Amino acid sequence: MTRNIRKLVSDSLKKDYTKLLTVVAANIKVLRENNKLTQEEMEEKIDYTTRFIQKLESGNYAPNLLTLTRIARFFGVSVSKLLEE
Repeated sequence: MTRNIRKLVSDSLKKDYTKLLTVVAANIKVLRENNKLTQEEMEEKIDYTTRFIQKLESGNYAPNLLTLTRIARFFGVSVSKLLEE
């Protein structure tokens, strides 16, 4: 019984985590595009590689708080804005 509960909780957390990555990825991409920046231009301005930006925007990288803060400051928004659906 306990094992089943752990699996349910684990599966639920994975879904929430995946959803959060998707939301953050979409928000970063929208902000970049709204500012009429290519990934390469963003790379030059924020000092992250294009490959890193691609990973962020595809949801294949979970940014840490420092990265989220740096990106939020770059776009002039709060970190919470990056996490909003």
